[in-house]
Amino acid sequence: MKFILDRMLGRLTRWMRLLGYDILYIKKQDDDDRTFLALAEKEGGILISRDKILINKAIKGGLRAYLVGSSDIIGQLREMKKEFDIRLEPEMDRCCLCNSMIRKILPDEMAIVRRTDYVYPSRLNSTTDFWLCENCQQVYWQGKHWENIKEMAEKVIMSYK
Repeated sequence: MKFILDRMLGRLTRWMRLLGYDILYIKKQDDDDRTFLALAEKEGGILISRDKILINKAIKGGLRAYLVGSSDIIGQLREMKKEFDIRLEPEMDRCCLCNSMIRKILPDEMAIVRRTDYVYPSRLNSTTDFWLCENCQQVYWQGKHWENIKEMAEKVIMSYK
């Protein structure tokens, strides 16, 4: 399932990518909604926005679209779960920044990780696994932030029980 999110939903975009979904994120609309709608039609995904006028235009134009009502991430994820039955288990397979697939870094490729300025040296010397986005060169690992991500996903899951 592919989703197309507009500039109002940057945080939801990152979360949906963390959950493994293919997300086209449109940060900027240069002229008007027509450009955005044409792109949504070309890509064939589900248009997601908080812009009621845009969603109404999309639906009238025969596109699949959903109007997000919540302004907070937990509420937005609940809506996505309810509307599209998305899974809420985080995955290490998609770059949160550019949407490309990521791959596990092999032990003999650790020089890639050492070149970054955001991985702590203590983490480099541990048994931590790392993943790389070949497109934007972002490096990922399952540190404390990964535990926070899993806790947040669990909060959303628990809200359905």
